[in-house]
Amino acid sequence: MPKIFGLKIIGLLATSVAFFVLGWLWYGVLFMDKWATLMGVDISAGGEPSMLPMLYGFLNVVVVSFGIGLLLKWLKITTMASAVKYGLIAAVFFSLTTEAYGPIYGGTPIELLYINGAYNFIGYGLVAAIWSFFSE
Repeated sequence: MPKIFGLKIIGLLATSVAFFVLGWLWYGVLFMDKWATLMGVDISAGGEPSMLPMLYGFLNVVVVSFGIGLLLKWLKITTMASAVKYGLIAAVFFSLTTEAYGPIYGGTPIELLYINGAYNFIGYGLVAAIWSFFSE
């Protein structure tokens, strides 16, 4: 099976697609209206969303998925429970703290931290859980 830096490419694809689909559900279904209001985006105009942000969004989840995969590989994590634990640790200590800069310094609504932070928390755990199926 093809690998990149010792990670199975099929695992990277599976984790990236899962995280991207979670994002579609999170921002496109569950929290679309609230997120758009907090971001100041007018979704009532309709129309097709631009594909470029979607491409960048997918590349972003590929990088995150790859990073979590490397972390789990380097730590020799092979069980789902341990993988999820380390995925959630990474979410809290890296993603959530970075997201917190918005309300701390940028004046963004704290509700955005809740929406974005919960997405990343769940997403990192999901990605880590899926990686556990591709560990050696």
